[in-house]
Amino acid sequence: MKDPNVDIPIEFKVPAHEALMNIWWTGTLLKRAARRFFRNTPFSEAEFNLLVVLRHSEAELSQKDLSARLLVDKSNITGLIDRLEKAGLIARNAVPGDRRRYHITLTAEGRRRIDQVDPVYHEMVEQVMSGLDEREYRQLIRLTRKVRQGMARAV
Repeated sequence: MKDPNVDIPIEFKVPAHEALMNIWWTGTLLKRAARRFFRNTPFSEAEFNLLVVLRHSEAELSQKDLSARLLVDKSNITGLIDRLEKAGLIARNAVPGDRRRYHITLTAEGRRRIDQVDPVYHEMVEQVMSGLDEREYRQLIRLTRKVRQGMARAV
């Protein structure tokens, strides 16, 4: 019997289609799990992702850089940055010689708050990925990259 929380509820005749739909189905279930997880945190998924990118970046990042790293449209990143800046979690710092550009940095409060949520997030990641071993992680990374390469050629 199929498990509706795990199995795709339709049969496929073409293995490539079934493989693609498995990626899509898994992504949809991951989004659902993320919504449930972030309901119990002070952040939205997008806010958390932006703060984590800032926390782990070794270089200064502009809004454009953040937009590219998060796969978020530039118009959406502005509102996200506005909210986080208003909450005192990030700061916009003027770039010398370029009045239209800012570097976005994490404030001490932003670092403190992300440090509280990050360990709980990593526990959830471990639970989600617990069915795979290290070799399978590497294989999954390699295979999904190949799918993204195919998408880049097709679209």
